[in-house]
Amino acid sequence: MFDGIRQRVVSIWFPRLPSDRALRARPQAAPFALVLRQENADRLYCLNDRAEVFGLTRGMALAEARAYCPDLQQQPADLRGDARFLDALRRWALRYCPWVAVDGTDGLLLDITGSAHLIGGEAALLADLRHRLTAQRVTARLGLGDNRGAAWALARHGEGVAQPGQGRVALGPLSVTALRIDADTATGLQRLGLRRIADLLAQPRASLARRFGPGLLLRLDQALGAQPEQIS
Repeated sequence: MFDGIRQRVVSIWFPRLPSDRALRARPQAAPFALVLRQENADRLYCLNDRAEVFGLTRGMALAEARAYCPDLQQQPADLRGDARFLDALRRWALRYCPWVAVDGTDGLLLDITGSAHLIGGEAALLADLRHRLTAQRVTARLGLGDNRGAAWALARHGEGVAQPGQGRVALGPLSVTALRIDADTATGLQRLGLRRIADLLAQPRASLARRFGPGLLLRLDQALGAQPEQIS
């Protein structure tokens, strides 16, 4: 809350930002992938939806990918170019609010608190965002919530909107991986049958802390807005 106004945050996730950037310059409908040298092998770094149809995935060795898809088109990844493109998108997003931050290598965070009404409300803002990014041939997933953690979870797990004050309702059905926890913690929770955020909310906090440490509760509290998290 800021002076009685509930904070509202939009998370934009760009799941194919590197390949989208490359294909904006040279469009093609064929299976396409960017390749990065990793662990002494050329591996798929990012790929278009057409390549995914053939079962190709990020991290797959290029030689293996070619066995599945002989017509795969490729070019080297450009991490610096991707970072510049993401920053250009950050500056572009300032049209919606004064506070926009880069979120990792593939996302943006927009603090739209007090700004959405200038564009006709939250639904109109999200629709305009989606329309403009689609027109620019940029794949994007959007999430909106009362805080950074909730918006991040909703953008990356099916897209969605948590109405003001309804974070528990919106996040409950989502996988525990939506909490930005490490893979080992997520696997440990799932082995115990705790697969959804709602499952965690039904557990005693003390037992979760003893078994998985304070980091899990911190991420849970951030997603629910009990622990503030700044957008800088």
